[in-house]
Amino acid sequence: MRDVVRVEKVDAVNMRVTADAGIRQEIMGYFSFRPEGYQFSPKYKNKVWDGYIRLYNPMKPYLLAGLIEYLKKFCDDRDYDLMVDDDFNPTEDIHDSYVEELADEIGTTLKPRDYQIEYVLNAIRSNRSLSLSPTSSGKSFIQFLIQQHYYRVYGHRTLIIVPTIGLVHQMAGDFVEYGGDPDDIYKIQGGIDKNTKRPVVISTWQSLVKQPKEWFDQFRVVLGDESHLFAAKSLQIIMSKLDEAYYRHGFTGTISSDSKTHRLVLEGVFGPIRRFVTTKELIDQGTVANFNVKALVLSYDAETKKVFSQVLKKTDKAKRYPAERAFIFANHKRNMFIRNLVWSLDQTNNLILFDQIENQGDILKELLKKEGRILHYIHGGTSGDQREKVRHLVENDPIKQHDILASSGVFSTGVSIKRLDNAIFTAGGKSEIKTLQSIGRTLRKGNGSDNATLYDIADDLSSGSFINYTLSHFKARVEMYSSEEFPYKIYNINL
Repeated sequence: MRDVVRVEKVDAVNMRVTADAGIRQEIMGYFSFRPEGYQFSPKYKNKVWDGYIRLYNPMKPYLLAGLIEYLKKFCDDRDYDLMVDDDFNPTEDIHDSYVEELADEIGTTLKPRDYQIEYVLNAIRSNRSLSLSPTSSGKSFIQFLIQQHYYRVYGHRTLIIVPTIGLVHQMAGDFVEYGGDPDDIYKIQGGIDKNTKRPVVISTWQSLVKQPKEWFDQFRVVLGDESHLFAAKSLQIIMSKLDEAYYRHGFTGTISSDSKTHRLVLEGVFGPIRRFVTTKELIDQGTVANFNVKALVLSYDAETKKVFSQVLKKTDKAKRYPAERAFIFANHKRNMFIRNLVWSLDQTNNLILFDQIENQGDILKELLKKEGRILHYIHGGTSGDQREKVRHLVENDPIKQHDILASSGVFSTGVSIKRLDNAIFTAGGKSEIKTLQSIGRTLRKGNGSDNATLYDIADDLSSGSFINYTLSHFKARVEMYSSEEFPYKIYNINL
């Protein structure tokens, strides 16, 4: 007789997984992982923590409900029988043309594309999903159709969680643009009353994290936009309070390939990852702009490299990466190169991404000012309303000559602007998620912007066998461009 693993539905968040004591220990090991950088944690260094994140505890046998597919594989690999409650995750039976009929009934201003129909069908049929859909694929339109389905068919209200206040306004505007009733939408931000009976509530996670569980009980549907951020502890707390929201769908353009724990938490919170289209396919179909990468590797003279080497020798090893970034951001020749590059892009709308406000953004802002050009400076301190004004101005101005100098923290997360012709990475790191999200800013096709170029600036301060951090991060980005099939060319430039 084969060993048995039993699964019972607890709520929308957790399932109870029971088995013999030995098998429960195996399950704990299967769902235990060391996150990236665990060895740098003070708790690990002080031997208070062994570095493992455990998603299952044999003494409290609960597992995130979205991990049922992983549990099935666990049992299959070991020849265990898996017994699951019949009502664990009931599916919804809809026909293949349902999404198009729904769009016609609503009178949407857009016609859903084939891949958008696949995303919506999968989400509705499964009740829970995690959609890996590239930037510029129309994730907000997919979310609008899903929200409309649950409201029109069941009268369920939807909570949409986004990472920034800018996206609160943008999502609300998109829903209205698609044909939604503005009186159905409620936007939560700092200082706003959080109580409403409207069908759609859009909020940042920061505005919700301290809300009592009773407040969340009013929602049966939760949509997580840019859900790769949902691995953060505060967002997990929010999702655990939504234990009555059995319809839960996450959306992101990227999921880190470096962290298995990150992926498991996301799938546990929402459901299995599904991908129906890639950026390359969107480009080939003509859905998004033609796109290419110009990688600009700046080589420094021997004297500069010598000074840099001396700086590193005087810096603790743990602080050398920040020291390197501070060194290159302060280099006047480098900043002048960025200025000249931007000014050479005439009659175009350009996005210049930086990382640090005082050490980089403020410096570039003064250098980029030029008569006849319009410069917008956006960072974390810029209000959501002001960001929206910039977006509408750039998209609706018939004359292309806008330079948007923006922090990567603001513009790498979901902010959408059409009519961008060029993006410039002035401080690109190795983060796959941020890089792909930033690339997406240039891919918005519309109003005459059918071609896009990314200028990826890298810095070569290497000597002998030593390779500096930012150059190694650049090589990681090139590997990503290659794996995503983005056309790219590398240019070596002497400063």
